[in-house]
Amino acid sequence: MRNAALCNLADFCRILDKQDILQKIIPEIAALSTDTFVYVRCALAENLLTICPIIGQKDSNELIVPIFIKQLRDDSCEVRLKLFKRLDDLNSVIPVSQFEGELIDSLTNYTIINNWRLK
Repeated sequence: MRNAALCNLADFCRILDKQDILQKIIPEIAALSTDTFVYVRCALAENLLTICPIIGQKDSNELIVPIFIKQLRDDSCEVRLKLFKRLDDLNSVIPVSQFEGELIDSLTNYTIINNWRLK
């Protein structure tokens, strides 16, 4: 159920008021970033950045970026890989160059992980 909800995150947020997103949705998203099931964290990673254009630069920088950075440090390489698929959504609001160090560190970690794969 959580996976399905996260897969429709951007569509759902488009019909909500911005204040509802900020006060009700984002705290739930933050909680899901530490979910025990990797599939939930992967679904979040794949859809987290899709709400950046909806909430704007200031709120994305304050609320989404900390979750993004936290997921970049996730133990699962699949979670981190799914974040990279949506960098254009983040870049449309905040320049990716702001996270250059974090991104390079995360990409470098792929070279030392034995069981990684690209999809």
